[in-house]
Amino acid sequence: MSRASWVTGLAAVAAIAVVSLSGCGDSDDGSGGPRPERPAAQKPVAVSVERLRDLENSIGHPVYWAGQRPGRYELTVDVNGNVFIRYLPEGVQVGSRRTRGLTVATYPYAAAYRTLQAAARESRAEVARTPDGGLIVAGSTSRDNVHIAYAGSDIQIEVYDPRPGRAFDLASAGAITPLQ
Repeated sequence: MSRASWVTGLAAVAAIAVVSLSGCGDSDDGSGGPRPERPAAQKPVAVSVERLRDLENSIGHPVYWAGQRPGRYELTVDVNGNVFIRYLPEGVQVGSRRTRGLTVATYPYAAAYRTLQAAARESRAEVARTPDGGLIVAGSTSRDNVHIAYAGSDIQIEVYDPRPGRAFDLASAGAITPLQ
């Protein structure tokens, strides 16, 4: 499979997630009560570690990150509850797109694991497991991002790092964890 086909396939997964989540903020979560209210979408903002740790309580689903690192944290939340945590080196402005840095995205997506299993079967996909059993999938020609999903979880995690292979290394080493 070509890099373009693999990237197109993952883009389709993201698009399906966005479409399937549209307008479902008030649906029942199966526990007998309504889902927690999703926070309003926000443009990128600088946040503290404490604010990141409080995020999971306010958003209603697990949020993943790469742990504490030097520099600042940029948080973006979209209308579908997708959460993007970007690690900003010193001197980089919040919202700047000129400097790309490590980014961990958390997407609520009901078929995350099954979809990632299908992507893993593609002939050129690089597949591994996190130390705690999560499925990691990366395209063989795209060495700057990976996707992670866990059986029984309705979350897909994407890790991006501009340094080739670094996202895969972080995921396979177990460095991508829920905020706690």
